[in-house]
Amino acid sequence: MGDSASTTSGKGKSRASDPFERSNDLESAPLLHSGSSSTSGKRKQRLRHGRGPLVREDSDADEALPSNESDEEEDGTVRLVSVHPAQHARARWTFSSIACLLFGLIFCLSLLALAVLHIWVGRLVSEQARHGTTEEMAQRGMVWAGPSAVRVQASEGGEGLVVEVDGMAGIDVRKALDWEEKDQGGWVRRMEGRIARWGVKKAKSVTVDVGEVAIYDASGDADSASSSDPLVLVNSLDSLRLPLSYPTLSKPLPTMQPFTLHIPLSFPSPRHLADFAKSVYRSKDYRVRAEIREVVAQVGEGRGKGPAGWVMRRIKKTKVTDLARVVEGKVPDMPTDTDPAEMVNLTSYGVYETTSPAHPNETVIALSASAIFQNPLADAQGRLPVVAWGVPFRLPISVHLPLPPLPQQKPGAPTEIALAKISSLPFFFPAESDSAKLDISGHLVPAGNLTLPATRPPTPPPKDGAFSTLNSNDQPPLSRALSRFVARYLSGRPNDDQTFHVEVPGTNETPDFFKNLRMEDMKIRLGGGDDSNADLLATGKVVGEVVLPDAAKKLAKGIDAKVIWPDVLVYDGELPPHPYSADEEDALSVDELASTAADQLPLFASSAASTDDSDSTAYPPSPVPRNAFARMRPAQPMQAKTIHIPGNSTHNATTLVEAAFVDAPLYLLPGRGDVLRRFVGKIIFGGNHVKASMAGITSVRIGLSGFGEVELVEIPIEASFMVGRGGIENPPSVARLVGLD
Repeated sequence: MGDSASTTSGKGKSRASDPFERSNDLESAPLLHSGSSSTSGKRKQRLRHGRGPLVREDSDADEALPSNESDEEEDGTVRLVSVHPAQHARARWTFSSIACLLFGLIFCLSLLALAVLHIWVGRLVSEQARHGTTEEMAQRGMVWAGPSAVRVQASEGGEGLVVEVDGMAGIDVRKALDWEEKDQGGWVRRMEGRIARWGVKKAKSVTVDVGEVAIYDASGDADSASSSDPLVLVNSLDSLRLPLSYPTLSKPLPTMQPFTLHIPLSFPSPRHLADFAKSVYRSKDYRVRAEIREVVAQVGEGRGKGPAGWVMRRIKKTKVTDLARVVEGKVPDMPTDTDPAEMVNLTSYGVYETTSPAHPNETVIALSASAIFQNPLADAQGRLPVVAWGVPFRLPISVHLPLPPLPQQKPGAPTEIALAKISSLPFFFPAESDSAKLDISGHLVPAGNLTLPATRPPTPPPKDGAFSTLNSNDQPPLSRALSRFVARYLSGRPNDDQTFHVEVPGTNETPDFFKNLRMEDMKIRLGGGDDSNADLLATGKVVGEVVLPDAAKKLAKGIDAKVIWPDVLVYDGELPPHPYSADEEDALSVDELASTAADQLPLFASSAASTDDSDSTAYPPSPVPRNAFARMRPAQPMQAKTIHIPGNSTHNATTLVEAAFVDAPLYLLPGRGDVLRRFVGKIIFGGNHVKASMAGITSVRIGLSGFGEVELVEIPIEASFMVGRGGIENPPSVARLVGLD
């Protein structure tokens, strides 16, 4: 115990008394106890002595030395700190200094990227400027197919139309930008294509909204075009969404999607539109001005995710207002050159009396018809896409009759007059269909005050050219038009110049407007009556049955004949096969008759020289048949009476017309004395039943229930009758006249 204590105290004195020696010992002695170094995993470290604190010889870092784990110095610790200048500067990298360095680097890189982007965008803009305007790019990029179907419907309000067009459309961005060769260029161009493809993939579609569209006639001067009403007005269109696509070499086809476009059309000035259509049809040129109030385009669907969706949602809509453009060009050839008359095949028709739709207390003549309507687009394969189309509403149609021109017609005089107002029922042509059934119904326009008063006599048959001119001027327009139409029809000539060019062929059968026309109580005496030029005078009664087509038989009970004014040739025996022509060797021409006996036979050469296209009936015939011997033309109209005989179990309903005449002049035809002598000889010496015939024209005024009164002229008539001995008054005088005594 004592030895150890003394030893310990001796050691302490030794350290305190000799500090230099203690310093040398610290420099060479290990810091840790040998026992401690043997039990720990720490490597031995030597300390270096200097002016400053103790530091490790092999360390430049500022870290504390480990504590001495010896039993003698458990509570003592030693910390080593380096104060070397170089080592102290290298240790000052803080967070703020690193952040500043990174910010500066990013800023420089951003400026560099913006510069490169500016150069790249400028090059793209200059490149696109060489590829055309925005409108040309839109035209290049717009791809569509169709229309696959076109439908016309009535609008909900009943005014205007709604056209539905089915088709497919899309936008080819690569073609619009004219970047079709980008994928075949260098890596820069390929990168541009990839960027555009990425943008198109994120945008997906573009939505286009079009405002009000007005189409004006621009064929005249600018002032008149701007002040006129629009031809067609489109109030608004549905939003149209078109898919965007950027085709590649592996997928060259652009993306398209089907759509149905509803186009509501209204026509502020139908008459102006009709005049414009007529002028375009005649000239084959069109020039219109389209004005669009606004067009709004939105790229993208507005609901994408991620950064791309955020960018698309913040792209503002592009709006363009007050657009105007003049469009002109040539009207393309119609798909088919078929005659319109051949497009409608009438299958059935009917005429009947019914209540007026405008005035329930009055009646009108209604008509209905069915026809097979040929598809005008049936022959357009290869020139137009196959479409299904139709008119799903009643299409109003006005039927007009042409007015024969007057010899002294004033400029601007009407050339047509309305006859009927009809409408077609809805019809539809399926795709690749050749025809459709067309049903038509309507009514005749009542004559009203278009005809002359009933107290005025009808126009007499023409006697010469001057009287014919007076005849045409005095006739009301409706009578002139109907007279022309009926006369041409009954004489077998076509009516081919209606406003809507549909040919109405003339009948091939014998005209039978009056069936079983006959003379009753016929008496002939010498002349000397009202007409001093007449050789003979005839008195009697004309009786005939009114014959209507099967489709118009229901109108028979509403017919009321007022007056009849005939002009006929009298024949000995039967009528020739065609009373208006003759092939006999001894037949006389009208010119011959007029030159040899103009005082007795006042024929007018205009009708004799008329051709098949003339509006006048070819009467008298040229040459005159050889068995004709006289011409009868009353000086005054014959008052007519209509008799309606109702039908029963034994006979059908019959409508008879009779008219009495007194001292009607009979003009002997020049050179036909032998025919008259033969006829009179048969009566005087042959018996009581000698057959005679007559054929010619007549003017007639008729009243038709639900229509009014109308005058018809130059209506062909034919009749055969028997003349007995009692039908000739004072036979000796007549015999002396004809040279039989």
